[in-house]
Amino acid sequence: MTKVSENTVAKAAEVKTKGTSGQKTTVHEQQQRGTVVFPLQYNLCNTVNKNYDLWLHWHNEFELIHVISGTYNLFINNHDIALEKDDLCFIPGKTVHGDSQDKGKALYESMVFDIDMLRPHSYTPDIFINDIITNTITPVNHISAKDYPEICETALKCFETVKLHRDGYELITSGYLLMFLGQMQHAHLFSEKKMLPAHKKARTEQLEQVLTLIRKNYDQDLTLQQMADMAGLSSKYFCRIFREMTDRSPIEYLNWFRINRACNLLRETDDKLPDIAYNCGFNDFSYFIKTFRRYKGMTPLKYRNFDPLKNGSVNSIGAEVSEGYQVANSMNKED
Repeated sequence: MTKVSENTVAKAAEVKTKGTSGQKTTVHEQQQRGTVVFPLQYNLCNTVNKNYDLWLHWHNEFELIHVISGTYNLFINNHDIALEKDDLCFIPGKTVHGDSQDKGKALYESMVFDIDMLRPHSYTPDIFINDIITNTITPVNHISAKDYPEICETALKCFETVKLHRDGYELITSGYLLMFLGQMQHAHLFSEKKMLPAHKKARTEQLEQVLTLIRKNYDQDLTLQQMADMAGLSSKYFCRIFREMTDRSPIEYLNWFRINRACNLLRETDDKLPDIAYNCGFNDFSYFIKTFRRYKGMTPLKYRNFDPLKNGSVNSIGAEVSEGYQVANSMNKED
């Protein structure tokens, strides 16, 4: 899989893209997926609809596609994939994808989600996800329902959970997505980047030590030098290795971790905002507000008062799904 940096994609967007997808530009999609408290967006797409057109694009979020009916041809990683009924396509973040030149006739659904909502940072289950993000491993994109029925069944249950939108669906959806990733790992549906085992193990151990330091001391005045010392590396080399393995600089990761801890306190306590900032390692309240807005797209106060039921898309999802199954049934009759 060709992982695409933001600079590379930005340059690609300035020129016409050649190949099977025709003369279309590459677009970087930047929008809020779902809500800030549950960043997952459900989409239902009918390729026969005259208004449908999925240009080449990329986004930081991961995406899972499921073909409900028909055949959908997708362009990804510089080649075409033909997806049959019940097949899946798994698309990691920052991966250019879109309709093939001959997209086929299909009804398909997709979930676009922020992978961070699934990541148990500093714990073993996070290693597989982190390896995908940092391109240490390349996951298989096309998952055939004929070859991997159990994995596809898990994905189908996940989609059904999102569409039903019942109480607790966020937890159940997250569980199914983690199960899906676990089944991919178990079935070895990925290829590994060539790296000496001893070298990879050493890097992983160094990273785990630093992540544990952050997890236990995020409320303290942690410095870059302290983190580098924990890894046993120079500051410059440590920054390079850390970014390679996490896709963030050490300070960016530390601030990101602190903001997520602040989110927990905002939802679970009545503590005053300055106290939450201080307890999460921010000595400057204005910097806390600025950093929170950067990562969450809103102020801490707005986040605390955020109501998913008012700001979500429960009704629109139900209406779209009902309409979608009517289209699926008509396609099945034509077949």
